[in-house]
Amino acid sequence: MKSASYMLIMMMLVGLASLFIIKRPDGKPYLSIDMIFGKAQQEANALFDKSKRELNDAVNSAKGMMDGEAAKASQATIYKWQDAKGNWHYSDRPNTRVNSQVHTLDPTKITIMAAENTDILKEKAQNTDGLEGKNGINSMNPSEVKKLVQDAQNVQKLMDQRAKQLDDT
Repeated sequence: MKSASYMLIMMMLVGLASLFIIKRPDGKPYLSIDMIFGKAQQEANALFDKSKRELNDAVNSAKGMMDGEAAKASQATIYKWQDAKGNWHYSDRPNTRVNSQVHTLDPTKITIMAAENTDILKEKAQNTDGLEGKNGINSMNPSEVKKLVQDAQNVQKLMDQRAKQLDDT
């Protein structure tokens, strides 16, 4: 049985190979590498053209949406008001307690930046609460001042060493 299956497979391979050798009446072989890859190339080109058209449609659709958003952004307004301490505040909604000034934004002059992490400012505010005196002046004992000066000098030494390393390279 095993040899019969091998024989059948060999006959099929010879039959397939003969299609590359036997010629049609016009002198061309019944099957050629160009015929196989030519069809694949045509299908690949058709698929590429179709995907290119779809991509262009998607880009045009996105541009249309962006134009709509740009029209909204061109009408964007912000509100500005001053609190009792004299600090200015900006918002996308007016403050109902005070009279807010309305400003219209020009989208061509807007720069968008990522927000910074301000957690360190909160920690600093919590740490300085115990150091403030009656008039808002920080008070430190002499040993804390001495340690602070030493730390500053150590940082200065490290900075000088790093600058020297950078100059040497």
